[in-house]
Amino acid sequence: MKPTLLLLPGTLCDARIFRHQCRALRDVADLRALDYAGLDRSGAWLDRLLGELPEQFSIAGFSLGGLWALELLRRAPQRVQRLALIASNARPASGRARRRSASQWRVWQREGPAAVARGAKPAYFHHPSQRQRHGPLVRAMADATPRQVARAEFAWAAARPDSLPALHDFGGPLLLVSGEHDRLCPAAWQREMQQAQPAARWLELPRVGHFVPLEAPGRLSLALRQWLQA
Repeated sequence: MKPTLLLLPGTLCDARIFRHQCRALRDVADLRALDYAGLDRSGAWLDRLLGELPEQFSIAGFSLGGLWALELLRRAPQRVQRLALIASNARPASGRARRRSASQWRVWQREGPAAVARGAKPAYFHHPSQRQRHGPLVRAMADATPRQVARAEFAWAAARPDSLPALHDFGGPLLLVSGEHDRLCPAAWQREMQQAQPAARWLELPRVGHFVPLEAPGRLSLALRQWLQA
């Protein structure tokens, strides 16, 4: 029986961010790429999600999805078999994070989702050619994000707790994947997680920025395959 793998996308993203992984890993896992359609600010959607998942499952979370993955780990540590954090971190919300989330929400209210994506895009991708290639998908995912979902995403990023203790206590296979040129979740934050859980495997991808699933889909899928088969 194949393991269940829950794929959690990032801010203003949906299941399309994991297209490559859904094709490349379907032979080794029962893949469930999530959209945040039921997301709310209370966090009750996580309890509903846990009620829909099998008793044992693995999680791969990209960016904000990694923060949600860590919250699932806190709520049901005995049920999470494997954990992969992709261009993410385990830090608590900081003043800077709160200001960034508040600024993004103001832009959303004034100018709409495409403006938020457009403003963040320079920090998302390492090379201009990647921004040009993947920009339409980033904008399309942002446009498809409902207003209440966007607000809940920004609110969670601004209020998330410290997850390093949860990583310290996690005993399953832990994979950290980051881009060498990630300006949002830099190498120092990856080392922080590895120090919390020394058994973690950290893979830093050269010539890659923050949007690992789009910039390095093949390398990410290979790393996830190896992690699933560990």
